[in-house]
Amino acid sequence: MSVNSAGRLLLVEDETLLRGLVREFLVLENFEVVAAEDGQAAVDAYEAHGPFDLVLLDLNLPVLPGVEACRRIKAINFNQPFLVCSAAILESHVSVLETLGVTESLGKPYHPVELLNRIREITAKHEPAPTDVGDPKTWRNDRRRPASPPAHALSQAHAFD
Repeated sequence: MSVNSAGRLLLVEDETLLRGLVREFLVLENFEVVAAEDGQAAVDAYEAHGPFDLVLLDLNLPVLPGVEACRRIKAINFNQPFLVCSAAILESHVSVLETLGVTESLGKPYHPVELLNRIREITAKHEPAPTDVGDPKTWRNDRRRPASPPAHALSQAHAFD
């Protein structure tokens, strides 16, 4: 992770165009983004590259549904924060997700700046304190070091107003 990175995100979205647009937007906002196209790919990406500052999770996914992907990731790391980004959040989803400690959601369609604000809000609440500054996994999560915003942040463009 670069010194000025805003954080590491796992983006789980099956719609190719939306996944690409959201990923590019977040990269322009200085996030490192690992993208997955289905629930199983999300679990695999988490095992290979996790933990993340936040997992952005769609629920209606092929191969492995979003709720099950969440359950498997939480089995690896129960403290992993999630933001469910979905157009269809059923009551049955809510009860299972709450059991897993997932309470943050954002309905689709959403404005990119709204997504960015929610990501920043959630990651600010889940800032783990580093236990050893020499350990790269804990150092990367140390928000006490100043992070300069990108010079040309897409969210600052008037096109999103």
